[in-house]
Amino acid sequence: MRTNLRAFAIGILFATGVMGVAYSIVSAGATTLNAESVQAYAAENDLHLLSKEEYDELLPEVEPVEETKTEEKEEVKEESKNKEEDTEVVEEKEEENEPFEIVIPDGMATYEITALLAREGIIEDDKKFDAYLEDKNIATKVRSGTFTMKKGMSYEEAADVLIK
Repeated sequence: MRTNLRAFAIGILFATGVMGVAYSIVSAGATTLNAESVQAYAAENDLHLLSKEEYDELLPEVEPVEETKTEEKEEVKEESKNKEEDTEVVEEKEEENEPFEIVIPDGMATYEITALLAREGIIEDDKKFDAYLEDKNIATKVRSGTFTMKKGMSYEEAADVLIK
């Protein structure tokens, strides 16, 4: 084990050294941009350089700020209406809160199972549920399989389903 670890560390050090040498070789050939090189590039590629003043003259006139604020307020009102509609849909789904099946594969550790339950919304907090199972001395009794559960279950209800 120690020999493998040492070989791995030497490999990492060697790779780092090679990368450092490669970087220094590549960066040595890099040049910095200056006004002369930019003008030469523009001339070679048939490009035209603009000064800041020329650029500003070419920009279109900007609309007054007040009109933009009014439009933004209208958009915010429409978004809030859409959010209210979405909230109503979510509330309807929560009212239904129908049971569904969840599959826990063989070989999952208890902390993986509780994390899965938290992701699915069955329990509120996986860490607290782990602590609950440990306190009740039932963490080792959790089993794999297909279980019928619903969102927002209490820790006691979820534990009862998982250990039966």
